[in-house]
Amino acid sequence: MESKIAIIYTTFIRDKLMYKTIQSIIKNWSNDYILLIGDQGNFTKKKKEFIIEITNQYKNIHYYKLDFDCGLSFARNFLVKKANKLKCKYCFLTADSIMFTKKYNLKPIIKFLETESKKGIIGFGLYGKTSWERNIELIPGQCFYLKTLNKSAIIFENNKFQPCEICKNFFLAKTECLINNKWDNQFKLLEHEDYFWRLKNSNKSYQVFYTDNIQGKYIYFKSSKYNYYRARMCSEFVYLLKKKYKIKRWIKHEII
Repeated sequence: MESKIAIIYTTFIRDKLMYKTIQSIIKNWSNDYILLIGDQGNFTKKKKEFIIEITNQYKNIHYYKLDFDCGLSFARNFLVKKANKLKCKYCFLTADSIMFTKKYNLKPIIKFLETESKKGIIGFGLYGKTSWERNIELIPGQCFYLKTLNKSAIIFENNKFQPCEICKNFFLAKTECLINNKWDNQFKLLEHEDYFWRLKNSNKSYQVFYTDNIQGKYIYFKSSKYNYYRARMCSEFVYLLKKKYKIKRWIKHEII
């Protein structure tokens, strides 16, 4: 491969889950990886010992202690900027709730991305998580509308790539795509629809695809402390989303 792949890994006050899912990445490590950890939680003695151990063992693991509760969007933008400075051409977006299930072969994914300059993001599958591969529309004054897909899949060297406009937050992207299309830092949560809607409508828009050739495993683990902050998604940040787009509700799914 021409470039290192930056794993963009965000974590927030779920340390036990972080230890587990980082170990899954290390277990399935590739020499092409650079793991960039953005932690917006508290820094404990146990965490310090864990970080020292893995960063001493693997020179391509970098840990960044971010401001507490700086938000998911800020953390991702920060890590993508670091990836760009490290000259990583690709970013593999993941999080503390996702287990790597095997050593992934990303060469076919990258080869497909490189067939066209505007191919930007390839979404992956997640065991334990509902399908999120849709087209996205904004109904003025109403809500975001996730629609069923209407384009045929592309078969490229025996691999299937489905055109879509929004996918799960587990994907490989060209770093330039994420640099040109940043997450909105005001959304500490509920950044998903806002991001892909702006990506679709940006002057520097990139195409989005989905493949099930790569699969992770989503881990449901929400402590009472985590849930306290997570609950803001359906109050503070839904309000923020509705205000930004002048809509009455958050989202509606087309019935398949």
